[in-house]
Amino acid sequence: MMHREDDRPTSPRAPAGPRRAGGRWYLPVATLLLLVAAFFRTWNLTTTPPGLHTEELVNAQISEMVRQGDISVIYDEVEPAREGLYYALLAASTTITGDGLMLWRLPSVWISMLALAITTLLMRRLFGRRVALMALGLMAVAFWPVWMGRAVQHVALMPLATAVVAFTLASAFNARRPTEASLWFTVGGIALGLSQYVHVTAWTLPVLFVVYVLYRTIVNRPEIRRHRADIWYTLALAAVIDLPLGLYLFRYPGAREPVPITQQPGLIAEIPGRLVSSLAGLVLQGDMLASHNLPGRPVFGPVVGALLLLGIGVALARWRRAPYGLALLWLIIGLLPTAFLPRKPDFEYMAVILPVVFVFPALGLRAVFQLTRERLRGRVQQAASSVIGLIVATLLAVNAGWTYRDYFLIWPSLDEVQTAYQAELGRLAHYLDTSTDPTPVSVCSIPVDERDEPFALTNARLLDILMHRSMAGIRIFDCTQSLVIANGGESQRIIFPRSHYYEHLPGPLLAWMRYAEDEGVPGVGPDVVMRLEVSNELADYAGAFITTALTAWPPEARVTGLAPLPLSFGYNVTFLGYEIRDEQVRAGDWVEVTSYWRMDGPPPPEVWQFMHMLGNPVVIVAQDDGLGVNTGTLQVRDVFLQHSMIQTPTGLAAGPYPLSLGLYFPQTGERLPAFVDGNAIADRVFLRSVTIER
Repeated sequence: MMHREDDRPTSPRAPAGPRRAGGRWYLPVATLLLLVAAFFRTWNLTTTPPGLHTEELVNAQISEMVRQGDISVIYDEVEPAREGLYYALLAASTTITGDGLMLWRLPSVWISMLALAITTLLMRRLFGRRVALMALGLMAVAFWPVWMGRAVQHVALMPLATAVVAFTLASAFNARRPTEASLWFTVGGIALGLSQYVHVTAWTLPVLFVVYVLYRTIVNRPEIRRHRADIWYTLALAAVIDLPLGLYLFRYPGAREPVPITQQPGLIAEIPGRLVSSLAGLVLQGDMLASHNLPGRPVFGPVVGALLLLGIGVALARWRRAPYGLALLWLIIGLLPTAFLPRKPDFEYMAVILPVVFVFPALGLRAVFQLTRERLRGRVQQAASSVIGLIVATLLAVNAGWTYRDYFLIWPSLDEVQTAYQAELGRLAHYLDTSTDPTPVSVCSIPVDERDEPFALTNARLLDILMHRSMAGIRIFDCTQSLVIANGGESQRIIFPRSHYYEHLPGPLLAWMRYAEDEGVPGVGPDVVMRLEVSNELADYAGAFITTALTAWPPEARVTGLAPLPLSFGYNVTFLGYEIRDEQVRAGDWVEVTSYWRMDGPPPPEVWQFMHMLGNPVVIVAQDDGLGVNTGTLQVRDVFLQHSMIQTPTGLAAGPYPLSLGLYFPQTGERLPAFVDGNAIADRVFLRSVTIER
């Protein structure tokens, strides 16, 4: 049985009496502290951190893989491989709630709050109400658990998994009846097994179970004999649950190593120093990674840090008592993963000790409280108790203010954090979410090569992940080769995330931006959100094309002569005209053509444009196929420009070479016909010729 002291664990079966009545303050205080914890985990949830960093974006994509049916115990598309339980929970949550920066973070908030509740219940059973409440208060407001309670990372599940395993372990050994003990051992086996699908550091939990059994064997051998069958059953149950993970690791033994041991030749000699540094980092410098912490910020201030050391000393002095033994073993074994990391301390790989490390300051303060009560008597003793309570409240208030300042005011403004968390994109997504401006929006989204970088994201996909609104109604185009002028050129917003528009737009498309003005969105850089209104200029261009952009029918057409502009193609696409930058070039040079198109009805599915340079009507000597516009995002009256670049072959004979243009479906190769008066005439048109000079 757990050892009981004054204000120590009370059995749930204890009869009601004065001591139980005296604890009526416990539930209101615990509720208040949980509300404070909820505030720190939900305040500015969509803006702090200012976006998602690369690891979180990968996690969001893995959860989408789960939603699409790619369910796995471990995902090895990234290094180190990532366990699958968190992604299943994240996928289930976002399936119900939808996507968006806040909705990606909400599961971590819920997980964190549940971890706080279970940890508080566990610490109350082990050490009593006062210790449980102070530990809860510190976890509610400290930077480390606040960060972890808002992070879209699979480690966010680790404190909950650890608290559940420890709770079942303590409950099993503290059970009074064999049937109750067997039930808790069964739940513990399930918790141990499932915990291995949470995070790479979860291997410490079976180790903690085994070492705790050995510890109880030393301090209470008859008890272990009584539970021997249950202990073996717990391990066997966990092993069965972990069989799929074990088979995977047997095939890929190094898949979960964050830093391979083979790359750390001095590992053995450095282990003691790494462990000491990780523990000392709690009160000296903290995690130095800007994505985890305000670099150099310790978890505890000097006063709470001193209480932490005092609490560890108290636990060491009372190590034979089961609660203290469990806390010490939890702390020591939970630090072991940091021994295999060259960087230290690392909040992610210390998550196993997150619940228990906040108990030691409470143990230290309770030791001070008990010593004070023993030395004082009467009213002075009562006053001392009030003073201790005031000290606790002051410590929690100071830590709350410290964390609020550092987490919400200083940390998000750091350049490293702004970069790591894609801050400008986060603010851009927030602007699009909250803007009431009804004018059309077009977004430049340059394609990425997913073969080399499977988790690389386009601007459009990033905004889709970060935004709570649907991307429906937003036009998408590749600004390295195209431009969308929405709604016939009337007032609109064109967005160039993560770049200035002039860095990518080809010259003929860039010329249209001389009519644009910067919207000046707060927190978003210059030349990102641009206001463009060119309806008159676009009408002038379309009118001029009738005489300057001569277009002819190909030989296979049933009519001869010029094709009238504007010219209707299938699926409501109208060809307005074109511009050729240089009609006289040398062999090997580039021919640049800008074509203008308009949507006169519902858009087609994905189509490409072909631009052919012909040696004769059927022989293609050079070409440029593709389309930088996602036609499925276009709407009626939208105009899109396509900039084509054709490299002429070296050694090409001098003379004129006609250009032909048309549209086709890339999946089938089927071309869209061109119509005149409702009759299909041909599936291509001829443009002016380009002359190759000697």
